[in-house]
Amino acid sequence: MSRFSWYDIRNFFLQPRLWLIVGIVFILYSFIFERAGFIRQYRLKRENIELRASVLRTRKKLEYLQSEIDALQKDIDRIKQEAIRHGYAEPDEVIIQLR
Repeated sequence: MSRFSWYDIRNFFLQPRLWLIVGIVFILYSFIFERAGFIRQYRLKRENIELRASVLRTRKKLEYLQSEIDALQKDIDRIKQEAIRHGYAEPDEVIIQLR
């Protein structure tokens, strides 16, 4: 029962096939899992799509709020509606709230 000798170990590590397999495994690992790997790129693209959708929703909400501001500054009927909704009335009006 002989154990591995230094000669056997040296020959094992000098095999070109071993280094080819190690190289392929390293390249696959780096392409898939590293910082610029496929999985990271996929996650970043998905996050980018979600962020763009969020920006679009926020822009639409901003446009709506800007139109509300404009209406409350310039549109007399809109100002009256908001005043009535908040309980204000003209001197000759009476507000009746029903529950």
